[in-house]
Amino acid sequence: MKTLDIEAVQAFVLTADLKSFTRAAEAMDTTQSAVSLKIKRLEDGLGRRLLERTPRQVRLSADGIAFLEPARALVTAHQGAVGA
Repeated sequence: MKTLDIEAVQAFVLTADLKSFTRAAEAMDTTQSAVSLKIKRLEDGLGRRLLERTPRQVRLSADGIAFLEPARALVTAHQGAVGA
């Protein structure tokens, strides 16, 4: 059974929403390299490329588009459980 690092999933959702590793890092109060590493490990664990990276742009791959809503639901459920 595969497990997911909730911080990595959160980093993915924020990066997808903000279209920037740097802005996602600011939102998570961490570094851009930490966000990039979390997402890379998430991709490696899933065996899928979630983001297409270019020097000036970050966008979702087809797998990233499919993963985004379940990832968002997981983050929301986690926040609800922790806050309960």
